[in-house]
Amino acid sequence: MESTQKKNFLFLMTVFVTATLVIMYIFSLRSQLNDVRTNQGNYEEQIQSLSSIQNTDALKVNRQFLESFFTYQTTAERYKKVEPFMTVQGLKATHPSGTELPDSEESVQSSMMELKPFEYQSSKTEAEFFNEFKLTTEFNNVSATDTVIVKTSLIYVDKQGWKVDDVEFVGQLTGRE
Repeated sequence: MESTQKKNFLFLMTVFVTATLVIMYIFSLRSQLNDVRTNQGNYEEQIQSLSSIQNTDALKVNRQFLESFFTYQTTAERYKKVEPFMTVQGLKATHPSGTELPDSEESVQSSMMELKPFEYQSSKTEAEFFNEFKLTTEFNNVSATDTVIVKTSLIYVDKQGWKVDDVEFVGQLTGRE
């Protein structure tokens, strides 16, 4: 009898120890799961902040410049509208041929739609944007729409704020709706 009681006692102790270990393991897994969920939430927030452009002052100036530069009725109007957003260097970059600013009233019109700016801010005083948008240009009553990419470089000027310091036409995307 005594050996049966010993076997029962050892069996119950084994079951008790096993149950205790399983419960501890389950609580450990729950704790790890909570940590993973917390990290996942943090990572999702970080990904969201990285994948969306924050509404910075540089972004606002970039958008205002592009809207002014690519939406115009005449070329003379275009340059008058963009002056407040640009440095002298930036204004020269918009007409690199070295000629004077156009003053004609030619029949050229342009409009910009669906702007998608991608920002790279290398420091607190410098920001670069790759801007993708649809550009419709009308010359002598013939219009064409293209998807273009323009790189803009902005610098922060004391007491003036963000200014466009360079503009570069990167290219256009073909075969895209």
